[in-house]
Amino acid sequence: MNVVLLVIDSLRAQSLRGRAGAALRTPFFDRLDRETVCFRRAYATECWTLPTHLSMFTGRLPSQHGAHFQTMAYAQAEPTIAERAAAASYHTQLVTRNYVFDGTIAGVTRGFELLDRPLAERSAIDPLAFFLALVKPRVRRHIQATGFFHPRHAEQRAFVRTFARSLIPADELALARVFAVMEEQRRAGRPYFICCNLYDVHAPYPPARDSLLRPWTSFRGIAENLALPLCLSNLGQHAYLRDGFRVSPWRQAMLRERYDRAIELMDAKLAVFYEAAHASRLFDDTLLIVTSDHGEAFGEHDLYLHDASVYDTHLHVPLWIHHPQLAPELVDDVVSMRELFTVMLTAVNQRSVRETILAADYRAARPIAVAEHFFYPHCADAAPRYRQNLLAVVTGHGKFILRRDGVTRSDSLDDPNEVAAVPAAIDELVSTCRRSGAGNAEVERVVAHVRWWQRQCGEAQRFAPRAA
Repeated sequence: MNVVLLVIDSLRAQSLRGRAGAALRTPFFDRLDRETVCFRRAYATECWTLPTHLSMFTGRLPSQHGAHFQTMAYAQAEPTIAERAAAASYHTQLVTRNYVFDGTIAGVTRGFELLDRPLAERSAIDPLAFFLALVKPRVRRHIQATGFFHPRHAEQRAFVRTFARSLIPADELALARVFAVMEEQRRAGRPYFICCNLYDVHAPYPPARDSLLRPWTSFRGIAENLALPLCLSNLGQHAYLRDGFRVSPWRQAMLRERYDRAIELMDAKLAVFYEAAHASRLFDDTLLIVTSDHGEAFGEHDLYLHDASVYDTHLHVPLWIHHPQLAPELVDDVVSMRELFTVMLTAVNQRSVRETILAADYRAARPIAVAEHFFYPHCADAAPRYRQNLLAVVTGHGKFILRRDGVTRSDSLDDPNEVAAVPAAIDELVSTCRRSGAGNAEVERVVAHVRWWQRQCGEAQRFAPRAA
C-alpha cells in the first residue's frame, strides 16, 4: 500500500472548531470529517516541527529520539519510516520548502530518496521579500538569534539568498508535485511513501494565494504591510520569552486574522489536490494522512508562534486518515501523534491495522498521550519559567503538566483554555493513569517515564536521550 503523509505546519485543532466572531469557512476539512477516520483528540509530542516530525518518523518521544532545541539533529540508530519504506523498495520523497528539511539538520531526511523544494516563481516575490533580501546582514543575525534555525543556516550564503523566497506561498506547487509523483510511480508500478510538509499556514501566515502582503489599496492593508516586518522580527527572536514583552491588541488581531485567512486558503488548495487524486483513483491503494505537527499561539499563556509550551493550543492537532479498507469514523479517543509511525509501517509491511490507532481495541488499551518540550537554551535573558523542560500527560479529560516546581492538573471540559490549573501531585497523576482503562503494560510504561522525568528535573535540565 502506498503512503502519503500531508502535514499542515502550524495548524491547531481549536481554530477548526471556530471561535467567537471568527467562524472559519473550511468546506474541505469538513468533508474530511465525513469521509475519513477523523481523530478529534490527537496530540502532538512537542510544540514545534523538528521533534514532532521525528516522533512521527520513529514512533518515539522527543526524549527518546533526541531531536529538539538542545541537539538540533537526529542521531539515533533506529531507522525512520522513510528508511524502512526504502528498505521495502518504496520510492521515498520529501516535498516541502520548510528549511528544517533542507538537509542542513543532520539525520532528519534519512531514508528519503529525493528531497523536493518547490519555491514560488521569482515573478511572485513581493515587496516584503525584496525588503528582506536588501537587509541580508539583519536577516543573517535574525537567523543566528532564532532557535528554529540550525546554526549552519546562517553560514550558508545560498540559504540567506533564498530565505525570503521560501516565505512566499507555494503549497499549490507542492501539492501539484505530490500529485505528479503519485501518478509517475503508479505508471512505474512502484509503491511510494511521500511526506509533504505544507508551509502556507506557518508564520507569517500569508493572507493571499501568492503574496505575504495584503493589497496596498486600503488603509488597513498599508498599515498591516508596514507593521508586519517589525512584528515578525520581534517574535522570531524569542522576544516573547523575556519578561515584559507585549504585543498590542491591534497586532494580535492582525496575526489572528492572517492565520485564519491562511487556513481558509489551505483548505481550498487541499480540496483541489484531493479531488484530482480522488478522480484519478489514486487513493484506491493509498493510505492518506492529513494532519498537523503542532499548533500556534497568539498571546495565549503569553506565548506566540510555537515555543515553550505543552498547552493544548500547541499540542492538540487535527488528524484525518483515509485507509482504503476502512469506513469513515469519528474518533474521540485520546491518541498520540507518534502512533502514526506504526500506522505507516503497517501499510508498508502490508499488515493488519489491528495493532494501530485505527483499531478501537488498540486505542482503548492506550488512552494516554505523553508530550514533552525541551527549552531553547540560547536565549540567555529568557524568563526563568521558560528555561525548563516540560512534560504533559493527557488522559480522558485530565491534563497534567510537570514543571521544575511541581505538577498541575486541569480538566478539558471545565477549563478548555487551561487557565485555571490547580496544584497536583505525582501520585495523583499515577492514579489517574491507572484509572484510565489503559492496559497494565501501557500504564507501567507511562508511569516509568513520568518517574524518570521527575528524576531528571534540575536547573540544567539537559537530558540524554532515553531508551525507548
